[in-house]
Amino acid sequence: MPMVFSAKSKTFLVGEYAVLFGGGAVVLTADPTFQLVAEHGDRTSFIGVNEQSPAFSFFLEHLDVFRNLRLSFIDPHNGAGGFGASSAQYVLLHQLYRKLTDTAWNLDSFLIEYRGYCGQSIGPSGADCVAQQENRHIYFNATSNSIEHMDWNFSELDFIIFKTGTKVETHVHLRQLPSIDVSDLNAFVENVRESFVRSDSDMLIKNIMDFFYFLDRNGFVTDRTRGIVNQLLKTKEILAAKGCGAMSADTIIVIFASKDRDKILNILKKYDIPS
Repeated sequence: MPMVFSAKSKTFLVGEYAVLFGGGAVVLTADPTFQLVAEHGDRTSFIGVNEQSPAFSFFLEHLDVFRNLRLSFIDPHNGAGGFGASSAQYVLLHQLYRKLTDTAWNLDSFLIEYRGYCGQSIGPSGADCVAQQENRHIYFNATSNSIEHMDWNFSELDFIIFKTGTKVETHVHLRQLPSIDVSDLNAFVENVRESFVRSDSDMLIKNIMDFFYFLDRNGFVTDRTRGIVNQLLKTKEILAAKGCGAMSADTIIVIFASKDRDKILNILKKYDIPS
């Protein structure tokens, strides 16, 4: 019988950039799920991953553990960026490694190892990995390496995340990123975290948009994302819209009243957005 490991797709609701410099992030997880399938065979292989990825580096370093296993990574997004394929590869391979070696999960060592495989002076925070490890919405604090599970406590609100058709390579972007003061960004993140605690939808929407506008003013939003968001916000039923990922380029999250979901789906069909 094959061994199968699953992780949800992820999206930074707020916190990209802030979390790189000691701040926090709120990361959402949602279907569809990524999968890693491990089957015993005559050869050792790992298909469906980029050989430059952290997961493949981890695989090569621990070939003795993965010997005679055929590993297949299944991406429900078919290679479209922005939903956490690379981080899911690492998370799921690490889960398999822990199962095979009977090793306990340890957040601090996991993050140290992951950042080491990324090999950049400004490396990824690992917050997305942690969200996919937990398969939960989380708040992540990069200073303390601590996490809090979050529930979507906004019964009147719903969200949709869609691909923009644009992808900024995160590892390349991070190599070029200067150190930035994220105190203002982190204030918005903390307010979003508090809005989850209070179930305060107005506070949530305001601080998501404040976070996005701050990124835009400081040059961290692509022209394409800005244009799409501006168009979306002309629709009164759309309460918030924000680009997510490096340069806010990969995906856009749209937040609206739950009762308007069908109408929002029809509105989104008007945009030239890959399905």
